[in-house]
Amino acid sequence: SSQTIVDQVAALKHLVDEFRDYARLPAARLAPLDLNRLIDEIAPLFAAGGRLRTQLAPDCPMVMGDAAQLRQVMLNLIGNAVEATERTDAPRVEVLTGVVQRADGGQAVRLVVRDNGPGFAASMLARAFEPYATSKPRGTGLGLAIVRKIVDEHGARIDLGNRTDESGTVRGAQITLLFTKIAKSGENPRMIAATSV
Repeated sequence: SSQTIVDQVAALKHLVDEFRDYARLPAARLAPLDLNRLIDEIAPLFAAGGRLRTQLAPDCPMVMGDAAQLRQVMLNLIGNAVEATERTDAPRVEVLTGVVQRADGGQAVRLVVRDNGPGFAASMLARAFEPYATSKPRGTGLGLAIVRKIVDEHGARIDLGNRTDESGTVRGAQITLLFTKIAKSGENPRMIAATSV
């Protein structure tokens, strides 16, 4: 009985902490940020088991971002993907970056986190970013809500969905972030190199 009480108190504390983070998320402090470097810093935390692979485009320009908040986003997204593949044969989680040309001629940076787990339940696809929406037995349903709030603060876009094969069978989940706020060329070594060629 005592252990049950201790476990329940710990679960409630975790829920309160996540709700506090969601409700009191500070405004993003945007500064030039190298997403590839941020991913390289985080990746070793998930290296155990060898399921995480990164494919980072070397020509990605720096984005305007809050390093602490985007670290939280990456930890959440990669952590969810790793957890989703726990019961998968040959589990695989991939993090990719790339440069996208926008319709107005500008650039954007695309970040993709995908896995080969069971994918999102149909009931979750429309509600995934709502507070308290979760399909996890011990989940609070605030992780993706916080991610969405941070992404919105960055003026970025986030999309999620399931990956399917030719027959329509779900082969995993994928979350894509599109960052359109690129650091100005004076703050962006990669853009300086590209424009001086």
